[in-house]
Amino acid sequence: MINTTGLIVGVGPAGRCDDYRLGGAVVDHDAISGLWRMWYYCRDRTFDGPPTLGSGRIAHARSIDGIHWQRIDGPGALGSVFEPSPDPAAFDSLHVGLGDVTRGAGEWLMWYFGGDARPRDTIALGPVAGLGMRPGLARSEDGVHWQRVGGPLLELPTNHIYSAWPNAMHDGAGFLLYVTYAASDLSRFDTGVWSSIDAAHWVSEGALCWADGTRDYDIGGMVTRQVLPNPLPGGRRFLMVYTATDADHRRSIAAGESDDGKVWHRLYDAPIFAVGAENAWDSLGVAATRLVVANGELFLYYYGFQSLGNDEGQRGIGLARAPIGDLRRLRRWNQ
Repeated sequence: MINTTGLIVGVGPAGRCDDYRLGGAVVDHDAISGLWRMWYYCRDRTFDGPPTLGSGRIAHARSIDGIHWQRIDGPGALGSVFEPSPDPAAFDSLHVGLGDVTRGAGEWLMWYFGGDARPRDTIALGPVAGLGMRPGLARSEDGVHWQRVGGPLLELPTNHIYSAWPNAMHDGAGFLLYVTYAASDLSRFDTGVWSSIDAAHWVSEGALCWADGTRDYDIGGMVTRQVLPNPLPGGRRFLMVYTATDADHRRSIAAGESDDGKVWHRLYDAPIFAVGAENAWDSLGVAATRLVVANGELFLYYYGFQSLGNDEGQRGIGLARAPIGDLRRLRRWNQ
């Protein structure tokens, strides 16, 4: 019997945009209204996208407690709120995925990524259509109806196969954008840092820098990350929660902190969250995190999976909680 401790959102009903895969949840809590919002990328069983990913369309859900969620249908196909561009020449015409959703001036800003039908050569998998991914930006007044803002924010890197999984924050002076670069053999993931005053013109700040060397648990780099104002007492200005990969591509969730968003220090000497037990729904990997501070607690939303190759393996969005103060006290939600 599969242990589902921590699992709060599984695949959707048959025929919906999320009936096959889902993950990469971005969660927002409105302290005034008490409303929770979640956006996540997903695909249905008929969707034709890069086989190594779960991206396809983007869906939306809402909650009154951050635990029990109701799917909200949008204007896109199969209930999605955002889908690939109908323009076959667009950079995001084959599939889209989600990196971040932030609050703008009376609107939401979606930092997403997408790929087109052109194959991208990889050492590990050969040519793969849709893998040449780039980040994009969309805006919305209600979180359901979205409008694209121009084309890709960045071009394809010359020495990596994609630039994807963007995260953004505003540090008071301008935007900082973090993107994931993957080596052509998928052996390592690097994070590039970009800055902008207007979210349209970007300047490279180089690679994300660690001030304290490397660790075994993230020597393979970070796949995804979230950067937010640090809610932990006595910490540096910014907190980062990220998906760490070790030399054998095993994934865990770790944390770091920074004063400027560019040079980082690891918060602890070990990951803050690891895979579940052997019979658990998230026994193979935990990734794609979102940390939310609400009601005096820390809510950590994450993507968990039981298998990469087996379509019948469990996967979905999980939740762990901890009191504010120490991320090492995170525990999976248990009904």
